[in-house]
Amino acid sequence: MTGCIFHDTEATLHDRRVFEIVEEAYNRKEKVLIYAGSEERAAEIDRFLWILRQESFIPHRIIRGHEVSSPVPVVIVTMEWNPLEAGILIADGHCSLDFAVGFEIVHEFVYRSSPEIHEACRSRYRAYRDRKILAEHLKNGVWRGAVPKK
Repeated sequence: MTGCIFHDTEATLHDRRVFEIVEEAYNRKEKVLIYAGSEERAAEIDRFLWILRQESFIPHRIIRGHEVSSPVPVVIVTMEWNPLEAGILIADGHCSLDFAVGFEIVHEFVYRSSPEIHEACRSRYRAYRDRKILAEHLKNGVWRGAVPKK
């Protein structure tokens, strides 16, 4: 694994940030796996990938179970499975670190909805660092494909 970027944005901009990350990767012809924490969240992500920018279509789909599907560059899952062999993981929900380290780059998010949830994000950041994985905190910035620096 190369590194992890923690995106620290306002809650109202979270979906837009996910879209921007997906769009950047898609433009570079990279495969992206989005891990959603629930079926409901997977449906929300699917919806905003369709409608967020009318002029920009990003081929994607939700995959449930271990179904075989036609190849698309972006897949949304709710289980720890990488059917695309994608190099980029967007961890919209917290997956296990053992799963996350199988990707070249991981995008995590800082949530501040409560002190407990914010501390859980900090703990996750420290867990990456404890595994000697480069982690970067990106506050209100836009990711442009760069990986964390040593």
